[in-house]
Amino acid sequence: MTADRLNAGNCLRNTVLFGSACFLMVLANLMAVLGGFFYETAACTMFAANLVLNAAVLFDICKNIRRDFPLLVFVGSFDLLLLGRVYVAFLSDYQDILYDLEATDFPNLFRALQIVTFAFLCVYAAYRLASPLFFKREKAVREKGLASVRQKPFVPVIRQISVAVLLVSSVASFYTLAQSILYVLKNGYLGSFTQAVDKVSIPSYISRLSLLFEPSFAVFLATLPDRRQLKLPLAVYGVYMLASLLTGRRNIFVCEALMLVIYFVLRDNLLPKGRRVLTKKTIAWTIVVGIILMYFLELVAELRLGQSATQRGFFSSLVNFVYSQGASFRVVIQTVNNWDLFNHQTSYQFLFYPFEQYAHNNVLTRTIFGFSPIIETQNMAFALTTHNFAHALTFLVDPARYLSGGGFGTSFVAEAYVAYGMAGVGIVSAGIGFLLRSFSSLLTRSWVFVALGLIALKDLVYISRNFALSWVTDTFNVTYICYFIGVYLMALLLAEIGSHVRKADSDSERLEMEKIP
Repeated sequence: MTADRLNAGNCLRNTVLFGSACFLMVLANLMAVLGGFFYETAACTMFAANLVLNAAVLFDICKNIRRDFPLLVFVGSFDLLLLGRVYVAFLSDYQDILYDLEATDFPNLFRALQIVTFAFLCVYAAYRLASPLFFKREKAVREKGLASVRQKPFVPVIRQISVAVLLVSSVASFYTLAQSILYVLKNGYLGSFTQAVDKVSIPSYISRLSLLFEPSFAVFLATLPDRRQLKLPLAVYGVYMLASLLTGRRNIFVCEALMLVIYFVLRDNLLPKGRRVLTKKTIAWTIVVGIILMYFLELVAELRLGQSATQRGFFSSLVNFVYSQGASFRVVIQTVNNWDLFNHQTSYQFLFYPFEQYAHNNVLTRTIFGFSPIIETQNMAFALTTHNFAHALTFLVDPARYLSGGGFGTSFVAEAYVAYGMAGVGIVSAGIGFLLRSFSSLLTRSWVFVALGLIALKDLVYISRNFALSWVTDTFNVTYICYFIGVYLMALLLAEIGSHVRKADSDSERLEMEKIP
C-alpha cells in the first residue's frame, strides 16, 4: 500500500474537483474557438477553471501536508506572484479588468490565463506522476522517522567546519550588504538599478569570501544540528535576513524565510507524532504571523517608494499586497500582447540566459573562453543587446519606464512560452514538479544533496518571478562545488588526525598500565 492509498472520500472529491477543472478548461478553449465576444466568456471560464484547479490541488495536498509542504509553498508563491492581481481584478474590479491586467483585449487575456493555468496543471501532474521514483524514501520517512537518515561518521566535523566558515564569511557578507544598503539610502531604490554597477567598490577578497556565507549555512543545516547547535548560526543568519530588507529588496528575506520554514517542517516530519513541534495550534499561529508579515512587507514596499506610512487600513493593505505581488502576471500578458515583436528564431536564448550570464561572469570560464563580464544596468545599450528577458521585455513595451528604473521582471512561465511555446511551458513546469517531489524526502539523503537542495529551494519558491533556469547556475556553480569538496576533504583529514590521536592516547594508556607492577 502506498501513502496515497485510495479511499472513497478522496476519490470522489478528486474526481469532482479535478474533473470540474478539466471540464472548465476544455469548455473555455471551445468558446475561444468560436471567437468574437465569446473570448470574454472564455477568459472568465478559464479563470473559474484555475480557481477549481487550485481548490483541487490544495485539498489533495492537505492529505499529506507535511510530505507535500514544499509543493504547498510553491502553490502559495505561484498564486500570489502570478495570480494575485488576477484574483483581485476579477473578484473586485471586473469592469476595469483589461486595464488592471494590462491586456489589450480579451483574446490576449484568455491566452495569458490559459498559459498560466496550463503551467500550474503541468507542475502538479508531474509532481504526482513522479511519486513512484521516491516511494521507498518517503515510506522510510513515514515508518522509520529519524532512523531513515543515514549520515557518515564525520558529519559532526563537517558541521564544525561549516560553522567556522559561516562566522568568518559573515563579516565579509555583512560588509558587502552594508555597502549596498548605504548606496540605496543615498541614491534611492530605483537609482540602484539605473546607475552603473561599479557604484559600490568592494575588494575582491571580501567579495569572494562573502560567497561562502550562504553555502556554509546550507551545509550546517544539512548536518541536522540539534537545538543548542542551531542557536548561534541561526541568529547570525537571521540578522542578515532582516538587514537585507534595508536594501529595499524583499525577495532575499522572503526566499530565505520560506527555505527555513520548509526545512524545519521536513525535520519535524522525521519525529514521532508525540514529539512534533508543528501542531495545529502552531500552524494557526504561523498563519497569523504570516498575515502580519505580509502587512509589514507592504509597508517596506511603500517606504522604498518614498511614502512615509500607509494611508490604508489593515485589510486594504493586505489586498494591495496581493495585488502588487501579482504583478508577475503582467510579464505573461505583455509577452502575449507583444508576441509579434519578438524574433522567434532567437527568442529561445531568453530561456538560457542564466547560463550565458554565469559563463561571462565566472572567473574560470571567462578566462578560458575570453568572455567579457555582463554588467546589468538599465540603459538602452544593455537592453538592445541582452538576452535577459526582464530587461528586454520592459524596454520593448515601455522604454521610458525602463530607463527610469522600472521594470516588469520575468517569470519561468513567460520565458518558457516565448522560447518554445506551450510545449516549453509544459516541459519546464513538469521539471519543476519533479524537483518539488524530490524535496519530500530530501533530508534522507547525504549532506551534500541536502545542502544543494536547500540552495535550490530558495530559487524554486521564487521561480514564478525569476528566471526559469537560474536555480541551476545558483546551485551548481563552481564556487559552491569547490567549497563542498574542500569541506569534505578537510573533514576527512581532521577525522583521520583525530583517530590517530585517539589511537596514540590509547597506546600510551596501555603502556602506562604495563608499567604498573
